[in-house]
Amino acid sequence: MPNFKMRYVLIALVPLAVAGCVSAEDQRAMDQQQCASYGYRPGTNRFADCMMQQTSQRSEDEQRSLDRMAAQEQRDKDRKEARRKDDSYIDPRPSYDKDGNPNFDTQGNYQGCHGAGCLVDNPDNNDDDDQ
Repeated sequence: MPNFKMRYVLIALVPLAVAGCVSAEDQRAMDQQQCASYGYRPGTNRFADCMMQQTSQRSEDEQRSLDRMAAQEQRDKDRKEARRKDDSYIDPRPSYDKDGNPNFDTQGNYQGCHGAGCLVDNPDNNDDDDQ
């Protein structure tokens, strides 16, 4: 899940957690109370229609939430791609050495070798004393 941002995970999990706190029986009881508050009596066609409408509304709300998440993810990808196409864009991901330590900071400045006994040539050093 490296490309999936934490906020999307939270956006997806919070409604599921809230929905998970309500059992199917409790949800049905709340729907029955809502339909009864509209004046529909249990056992009538209008009451059944109201119950179906409640279920349909929940499904539509969930789909809208998923659609918003997908649209936001696409906007983020588009922005990221636009930044990469810009000639002045500096990739903020540092290059790493074999031990996973960054050799360059996010501005492109050489940071050098990390660790005891590490020998790495500085690419910014133009000294050719060895030759």
